[in-house]
Amino acid sequence: MPRGLSLRSKLVILSLIVEVVMLTLLVVNSVRLSQDSLLNQAQVRYTELNTLFNAALAAPLAQRDYATLHEILAESEHQDGIVYAVLVDNSGLIVASSGWEKGRALPTSMAATKFSHARTDQFDTSTQIMLAGQKYGTLYYGVSTRFLSEARSHLVQQSILIAGVEILLSTLLLAGLGYWLTRHLASLTRASDAFAQGQLEIRLPMRSNDEVGALTHAFNSMADAIAGQIGALTASTAQLHEEQARLIALLHAMKLGILFADTDNRIIYYNPAFQHIWRLPPDLSLHGKSPAEAIAQTGCMLADPNQLVSLMTASADSPEEHPATEIRLSDGRLLTRLSHPVYDATKKFIGHLWMFEDVTQEQQTAQQLVYLAERDSLTGLFNRHRLHEEMEKLLAEAERTGTQGALLFFDLDEFKYINDTFGHYAGDATLIRIATELSTLIRRNEVLARLGGDEFALLIPQISDLKQAEDLAERVVQAIARLPLIFEEQHLHVTISLGIALYPQHGTTIEGLIAHADTAMYQAKACGKNTWQVYRPELDMGKEMVARLTWNERLSHAFEKNLFRLHFQGVYHTADRTLSHLEALVRMIDEEKPGELVMPALFIPIAEKSGKILELDRWVINEAVTVLARHLKLRALAINLSGRSLADPSLPGYIQDTLVRHGVDPRRLLIEITETSAIGDLLDAGRFIEALHLTGCATCLDDFGTGFSSFAYLKYLKVDTLKIDGLFIRDLPNDPDNQLFVKSIADVARGMGKITVAEFVEDEATLELLNRFGVDLVQGYFLDRPIADHPALRGEAPMEKSA
Repeated sequence: MPRGLSLRSKLVILSLIVEVVMLTLLVVNSVRLSQDSLLNQAQVRYTELNTLFNAALAAPLAQRDYATLHEILAESEHQDGIVYAVLVDNSGLIVASSGWEKGRALPTSMAATKFSHARTDQFDTSTQIMLAGQKYGTLYYGVSTRFLSEARSHLVQQSILIAGVEILLSTLLLAGLGYWLTRHLASLTRASDAFAQGQLEIRLPMRSNDEVGALTHAFNSMADAIAGQIGALTASTAQLHEEQARLIALLHAMKLGILFADTDNRIIYYNPAFQHIWRLPPDLSLHGKSPAEAIAQTGCMLADPNQLVSLMTASADSPEEHPATEIRLSDGRLLTRLSHPVYDATKKFIGHLWMFEDVTQEQQTAQQLVYLAERDSLTGLFNRHRLHEEMEKLLAEAERTGTQGALLFFDLDEFKYINDTFGHYAGDATLIRIATELSTLIRRNEVLARLGGDEFALLIPQISDLKQAEDLAERVVQAIARLPLIFEEQHLHVTISLGIALYPQHGTTIEGLIAHADTAMYQAKACGKNTWQVYRPELDMGKEMVARLTWNERLSHAFEKNLFRLHFQGVYHTADRTLSHLEALVRMIDEEKPGELVMPALFIPIAEKSGKILELDRWVINEAVTVLARHLKLRALAINLSGRSLADPSLPGYIQDTLVRHGVDPRRLLIEITETSAIGDLLDAGRFIEALHLTGCATCLDDFGTGFSSFAYLKYLKVDTLKIDGLFIRDLPNDPDNQLFVKSIADVARGMGKITVAEFVEDEATLELLNRFGVDLVQGYFLDRPIADHPALRGEAPMEKSA
């Protein structure tokens, strides 16, 4: 049956086919039954005719009354459908006939006795004429069977007519019934087509509770479910497209070169950064190519052309993660390459993700950081940290090979005079000249370092004997003594005192060698300066060494007796001169002179050399946090920590624990470190500042501007506040150079989002200039002096200087 027909048509056609078949069978059967009935009636008539013919003809034939026989046969013709009749006697002579031509031979087969045996339109038969049991002749006659055919045809015609009418009526009835049954199915079909075309809101009304009604309900439920799923799918698709667009935008914005290749090692995706890194034309398509083919089209030349191709070819065949690989380009750039296998949700390997990054700048920065971390910022010589590393190598190598080494310690004899007389610039210039001169005297394997201030050290890894170290010491002393210096048109000469400590004779540890070299240096000073001295433990201690030991004892005594005190000085807003916060300054009670205080300039250097400064820093921290916990109205308090504490990794944790223990907000504590100590060990300073920020404390770079390249270090030291060195503030109104420098510091700090503080403000004119330059905060004797019982601790506003 054709697929294009509707269900209604199929139902009608199938019903009609069934009905036609059944009617056909019915008509055929009816005709057969009617035919059988007619044949039975004809057979009965045939039997009656034989009896009638025998009764009518037997007597005249026995009497040979031929006229009567002719008359009887003539009367019987055309009656009861008789076509002809021929009477033959026993001798075979025709004695009478009717409807039969003379001379015509009789039918050859006259043996039929049943009408069903008739093969033409007439029935030919014969019957014996019997009388009293004796045969007198045979009657041959033919009966027309046309009535049977006519009856059959009439019956068939009537049956066909009735069947046709019935089929027509059935067709109309079935069409109506089919329409009535399938009219809702048509609505379902139209609704389904409309739904398929996107009319998701279409629904059908419920008109019945039968199967069609159930189907309508199922359609509406299905439509609701599909519409909901399509809505969710549409929202999900929109979200997916949005996320995909965001991902593509993110990948396009990345500076990291991204390339994805499938399992056939063919490129599926790459971002603009990949093209930029490899200098590929923007209009060049890489899709479908292998990574090696893509790189082959680059405008960059590899320092090792086979490196990348071999790496990428090896990685393409293996779903394994490969470590970072450095790729050096001929133009000097350095790239890093990472390869990660990518798996789908079923853990099936689907390709490799390549990531390329131009790390040239980062490498240069790292090299610069390494340089800054191990170099003195002023002279470019190695710093204390690098000296310690080299000494560790020296001691390990000397212990392994049994060789000797030497450590030379020296400082300038009258460096304080140059600083006080000609200023810090002159002092810095002197140190730079000395470093330059000494660099020409040492060999490649010898290490020259500046330890801080005017202290230097020279490490000699291998010496054959003591004389080698003494000869080098003599050359160093003489070279410095001959060095000409001119400041403010005055010719100066500086001298040094140098001490020598040998390994392993004078010490087998870093601390031991440094201590004995430092002692030897003071022994040289005791010998009149401008000389050198090998460490000699038997020599009497000079006054300076005795003084140092005395101060060590005094510091230990101060810790035992709790003789340290905090004094407080206000830090004010420059614009309106209102109090911003206090700075805590440590003092020591002088037991030898009751009522007097020892200033930090006297005991801090000794504490730093002896290592007691770490204990003092922790005392200051604990005392300051206690003050903050006691005086809740105090906005903030600043404290100073030494450079030695920067290398103490446990100190930030100690600060945090102290703040938590006293319940003090970390934002109320400001930690100040000096610029010289910070840049002396840049890595430790950077880690220390970052750790303080994680704790929540603010940080300040004190004495800013004293370094040779102060601005450069702001990139690496993420402090919140810059405190300008008082050297630039003291005579600010009368020094145009200092004015320019201070204004520059204020401008740079403001651009970097940092707060500026000026110390040593001692007059109105200086304060006005600082306000005009945009310096945020000020402190100094002009505003108030450090005292133990500051008004701000009592919640009182300090006396403000009027503008």
